[in-house]
Parts: sequence; structure tokens; C-alpha cells
Amino acid sequence: ILSILGKLDRIDLPKAIDFVARCRNFDGGFGAVPGAESHAGQIFCCVAALSIGNALHHVDENLLGWWLSERQCDSGGLNGRPEKQADVCYSWWILSSLSILGRTSWIDTDKLADFIMKCQDQE
Repeated sequence: ILSILGKLDRIDLPKAIDFVARCRNFDGGFGAVPGAESHAGQIFCCVAALSIGNALHHVDENLLGWWLSERQCDSGGLNGRPEKQADVCYSWWILSSLSILGRTSWIDTDKLADFIMKCQDQE
């Protein structure tokens, strides 16, 4: 929101970027705090924050792109963490993260679209 309002100067941006960068894990993902498990929703928040702060150099884009693309299940949907069920909300978090990284081609977006359409309530 501060970025949209043109008020990023209201926070200590380098300190915020440093904290987000310290949340990065060995697998390329990000947790909510340093040392926390990588999670798709948190990854989006961190990648988006780093993007807004012009600090994507803190992201290993290929390693993270791999981790995110590995979230695609046989159903075509995406899960938030390994061994979890696919969910439409995680599909958004992951596709958005891949988009920021320029890696949407790393998943089968047609299968993802089919998964999302099948999740709709037909009524």
C-alpha cells in the first residue's frame, strides 16, 4: 500500500528488505520468519515485497521457480507445501509468484485453469 501511495520512504526499506531476505530457506522458498518452513502464501508476500523494494537479487529465481513449479499436483492445481492437497488459493499465490519471477511457463497453465474451473460451484 505504501508503494501505491508513493510513501515507501515512511519505512526503513533496507531494514525491511534485510528481514525478508533472512526468511529465505535452503530450498529457495521463504518462511514467515527466519528458519520457518517455506510456504506458498508467504513466498508470494516475500517475493512481492522484494519486487516492490527493487531487491529481487535476494531471490534465487531458478531454485524458487523450481520449488513453486513442484507444487503442481496431478489434478493440475497447486499446493502450498509438499505433500498437501491442491487448493485454488494456493494456485493464486504460486501463479502470482511465478509471474513476478517470469516463470509461469514452468507449470502447465492449461491444467491449472481446468483445475480452477472444476472447483467452481455449479449453482
